[in-house]
Amino acid sequence: FVQNEGDIGVHPDNPYQIDMRSLLPKQTECSNLLVPVCLSCSHIAFGSIRMEPVFMILGQSAATLAVMAIEEKSNIHDIPYEILRARLLEDGQVLHQ
Repeated sequence: FVQNEGDIGVHPDNPYQIDMRSLLPKQTECSNLLVPVCLSCSHIAFGSIRMEPVFMILGQSAATLAVMAIEEKSNIHDIPYEILRARLLEDGQVLHQ
């Protein structure tokens, strides 16, 4: 009988942020690649980010960054986070509470 398989007993009071860098391989290893679903995280963190609503938000963030890089004719690593953040907020994404 298995109960609470994988439950580590952590219950955050509020939503938490996922760093954009978890979607970006190091530029020296691979440029212009975004990985919104198979992102870099621990197995414990993946237990909470693997939910569809989170993947949708990560996908929106990655797509927005890709479009911005295309518009600017630049590498995704060269788009400052502050500019990406402003666009995501403008698009209605909730980044913090």
